[in-house]
Parts: sequence; C-alpha cells; structure tokens
Amino acid sequence: MESATDLVEYNYEGLASITAGFSKENFIGDTLFGKVFRGKIQQDLETQKVVVKIWVKTTSFASTPDRQKSRLDNEIKLLTNSDLKGHPNLVKLIGFFCETEHLGVVYELKPLDTLEKLILHDDFTWVAQIKVALEFACLLECLHDQQLLHRSISAAHLMVDQALSPRLFDFAMLVGGGVGEIRSREHAFGSHGYVDPLISLTGVWSDKTDVLPYGVILLGLIAKRVYDLKNARYLGTLNYVFFWAWTEYNENPAKTPSSSCGGMYKKHKKSQSNKSLVDKSLESDQYFDPGDGVEITNLAMRCVEENPERQPMMKEVVCCLRESNVVKKSCHVVLPKMYVGSSGGDGILCTSSPGLLEASGYVAIVY
Repeated sequence: MESATDLVEYNYEGLASITAGFSKENFIGDTLFGKVFRGKIQQDLETQKVVVKIWVKTTSFASTPDRQKSRLDNEIKLLTNSDLKGHPNLVKLIGFFCETEHLGVVYELKPLDTLEKLILHDDFTWVAQIKVALEFACLLECLHDQQLLHRSISAAHLMVDQALSPRLFDFAMLVGGGVGEIRSREHAFGSHGYVDPLISLTGVWSDKTDVLPYGVILLGLIAKRVYDLKNARYLGTLNYVFFWAWTEYNENPAKTPSSSCGGMYKKHKKSQSNKSLVDKSLESDQYFDPGDGVEITNLAMRCVEENPERQPMMKEVVCCLRESNVVKKSCHVVLPKMYVGSSGGDGILCTSSPGLLEASGYVAIVY
C-alpha cells in the first residue's frame, strides 16, 4: 500500500480504545458498507479529536473481503496521492488499519454531525444550508473534472464541520480517474433514497450520475426532508424525497401512483415554475429571499429530471448557486485556487459580512 507510507498504521484494538470500544455514545452513523464513530487520540498533553470509519463484514456480494480491501486502497489513494489531496471538502486522512478481519481509516475531523441529521434541526439556518449546498457542488464539480464518479451520494455520507463546511467521508463506489472500475452487478448498489431509478433499472452510469442524488440533497436541505429507510415500507414512494418533490412541484398534482416510478416520471413537469418547495420555517429566516426560494427549487428540480440530457452539469449548479441573493449578500464565494474547475475562481471561501457564521446557529457549539 504505497500511498499509505506517510500515514499512521493502527491495529484494531488501538482503534477500539480510541472510540471507547466503538461505543454507542461515540456512534455517528452508517456508511454504505460500514460504520462511523467519534474518537480521541491522546498526544502528550493534548487530545486530538478524530473520526474512525470501519468496514463491516457482511454476506453482500459487494462487500467481499477483496472488494472491501480494494475500496480501502482506493480511498487512501484518493485522499493521499490524487490531485484532490487536501481539498477542503474532503476529510483529512491521518491513519488506517488493515487486518484480515478488520479494515478502517482515521480522519482528522471535528464534526457537528452528519448532514442527514442536521437537515431536520430547526437551527440549521438558510445561510448554513446554502453554504453546504454550494461547497458540496464545488467538490462534485472537481471530482467530475478529474473523471471521478462518486455513485453513492447521500446526506448520511457528508459530515458538517464546525465551520459549517460539508466533508465527504465515504467513497465506497468511487470510480474513474485511475481510482477504481465499475464491476459487474455493482450497479445495483448505492444509497437508498438517492439512487436514480433509471440507473437502478439499466445499470448505465454517465457523467450525470451524481447530479440526481445531489438534487435530492438540495431538495432535502430547502424542504427539510430526508429519506427514512426504517419507515420506507410504511410511507411508500413519497418517502423518496424526489418522488415527493415531483408531486409537490405540480400545480395540480394527480393521485400519486404507487405501483411504479414510471408513472411518477410522467407526472413530473419539465418546465420551470414559480413554485417554491422551501420549508415554511425557513421563509422567516432574515437571510431568506423569496426569489432564491423559487430559483433554487427550480435548480433542484432540474437536477432530479428523469432525462439526464435535461439535467445540469455540476459546473452550472455551482454558477447558479453563486448567483443566488443569499450568497451575494452574505458572503463572497469563489473556488479554492488548487481546485479551480472549468467554472473559474481564484480564491478561497471567505466572508465579507459578519452575518454568515453568526447566522448559522452553530458557531457556539463545541465538539
């Protein structure tokens, strides 16, 4: 594992002690093939806060030991040797452990929580949401510029740190750019509630593969909705955020079909409207602009279009969000110098108004 030469190599017992035995209190959430925990590493008189991700052994076709080892190698390669090393919206890898029965990685990260959990918080404000949406769009644009497809985007796979920046920490199905390859039958796997139904049916991946799940995240942010896997069978198709959005976006929605997603596709309007799907609780936010509500709703609905040809590229998503009133009024945002995509940019994320972080509602939280 040549890419791991500068990393700390741990053993399983050491990581168990760091996470208090992978305790329930330190458990953050599940990944596609594993679990994530908070941890603490004692360094002399200082304590370093970390996040530990372990791969869990299952009987799934996609999680055989060889495949899990390949995913570990790919992740280490991405975070240490790729052109995206050090990207501000990727986690910082500081160590790993690789044993016969156990695989895992250690990140230097002080998260508030996963985006999946924060979306439903009342104090996760409009400014904080747009900041997360924009920075994640910039990251996906950079990945796509490197011919990398993530393929398992989910709000559960994004941590939000104390600076209210999203940090992508799960790369289970990353392919392209010399990192991995698409394997037979692997098209059937992805993040529940975020996988494009047509991809599930056809198994065909494209450069728009990540756009629909990004649209689901954007819709989830503005509408304060997340996919609930535990209650999926009780809530039916409307449990999927994009199915719900297709219905709500119609001016005169008909009865929702429950037998197939094809009917849902046909009922989804293709033209933009003046409808906003922003949750009522966010409309009273001091930084909310009704025009943004409509424009960002339209952008999200374009992302979840059933025809990939009508979906925007991530470059366009970035440009649209940067043109929103909340971004213009609350902060000046450009792409980092190291990771300038084709949409341009020559600086870093900074604030020209003291309102950005103060408006977040999370500045005072201490991990």
